[in-house]
Amino acid sequence: MLVPLVDKVGDLREIQSQVFEQLTKLGEGFEILYMLGTSSEAVAKQVMELRAEQPDRVRVVRFASPAGDAALLAAGFEHARGELLFSVPPVFDVDLAILGELHAALEAGSDLVIASRTNWHAGASERLQSRVFNRLVSWATGVGFLDIASRTRAVRREIVQEVPIYGEFHRYLPMLAQRLGFAVREIPATQHPRFRRAAVVHAPRTYLWRALDLLSILFVSRFTRHPLRLFGGVGSLFGALGVLVLVVITAQRLFWDVPLADRPMLILGALLLGLGVQLFTIGLLGELILFFQARNIRDYRVTAVYETPGGGLPAPAAPPDPRS
Repeated sequence: MLVPLVDKVGDLREIQSQVFEQLTKLGEGFEILYMLGTSSEAVAKQVMELRAEQPDRVRVVRFASPAGDAALLAAGFEHARGELLFSVPPVFDVDLAILGELHAALEAGSDLVIASRTNWHAGASERLQSRVFNRLVSWATGVGFLDIASRTRAVRREIVQEVPIYGEFHRYLPMLAQRLGFAVREIPATQHPRFRRAAVVHAPRTYLWRALDLLSILFVSRFTRHPLRLFGGVGSLFGALGVLVLVVITAQRLFWDVPLADRPMLILGALLLGLGVQLFTIGLLGELILFFQARNIRDYRVTAVYETPGGGLPAPAAPPDPRS
């Protein structure tokens, strides 16, 4: 099963022929699911023509309005009918021959395999951005990936049923899957022969959004089950600084007769103490909510249960019949 994301494409006919060639080599049944998340009528017409030529192999899901990558992926996985799912970007950046290796890795026991874009020729600025991004993600999550944002992936259906895909979290699907105990693997991929892209420098707000996403991933990966460790730790730091400032000001007033009027440090100390108490309270409330909802939350995955058939504790004896 292949799920190309159709939002900005070139020659779809050439793309589909390459996809058919690689999937046919796998020797298994497959179909292509085009996610039409664009308002371009030219692209829609081209996709529908391909659908008419291969009705048994091509399916199309069209959105009512332009959709982002997360919506395209989520809807694609929902409408896909196979157990092994492939996703590729609309413009191929890696050689499609990697699809065979991704499929072999799934057959060998992996649950999610990504084509790591490490063997390609990109500009210096793009390589630097990619390296910094992956290093930051590895630091935030404690899991090392060389190219976590690669959109050429092969996954088992079980993953997309258990891992939520929303917002920009589709970039971190390998990390989220590994956090739940799925086997994730990276396979180096070579650059597609026709892939060409100039140096990429995003708008400042893009880097801000990525930084906020990293903070979200940091919280999700390390503090979901222990919010008090994050909020309580930061709150204790601010509270301690506030207490220290107030102690110094109080000592100056008591022993050196320094007046309290017109002392901005007094306001700063009170604000730091109040902020620390608020953050600590937020963490404590989070812990209380988790405590009462713990039995409804499952952030683990059981792969197998080994037991002897018919073994275990004997069944409890039936209570005596009061009529006897």
